[in-house]
Amino acid sequence: MSRTIFLIGPMASGKSAVGAQLARQLGTTMIDTDELVVQEHGTIKEIFAAGGEPAFRAFESEALRQAAAAGDSREATPPLVIASGGGAVLAPHNRELLATGFTVYLYIDAQTVAKRIAGDVVRPLLAGAPDDTTQEPSPLETWQNIFTTRTHIYEGCADLTLDVRTQNPAEIAEAIITAYRDAGH
Repeated sequence: MSRTIFLIGPMASGKSAVGAQLARQLGTTMIDTDELVVQEHGTIKEIFAAGGEPAFRAFESEALRQAAAAGDSREATPPLVIASGGGAVLAPHNRELLATGFTVYLYIDAQTVAKRIAGDVVRPLLAGAPDDTTQEPSPLETWQNIFTTRTHIYEGCADLTLDVRTQNPAEIAEAIITAYRDAGH
């Protein structure tokens, strides 16, 4: 029986907010792997500045491994909730970890993300804004490119896919709980 519910999806899909709500509704603990990375290695922006995306991905993988180990060590219900980083699915060994739990893909589209990331300075992959003198993509175009690249990976990892564009975290958490229980957990 799975003792872990993993939340996956692109940045700004609501993994942290949904994870916190899901943990409250289940009466359990939620681990946000991005928060683990920040606690151990500094801000995501600092990590990207010092070591680039490869350094961040290595720290992200380690945080996911630590969080999954905490879920594996649980003997009682309810399950542990883990909100993974948006790029955690890129590494094959992370996908293997996700397969050990009940994995939920939080689907969101570019239009909804545009509302959520307006003025976001915390997400280095979305840093910068184009102007008339540069050919750099806008933060939303960057998000769309990342999303297009990762969509099939998210779908391949998921036991459940939820469209989260119009639901609030409490509604999404309730849908996850229902599906988790219907799956025999």
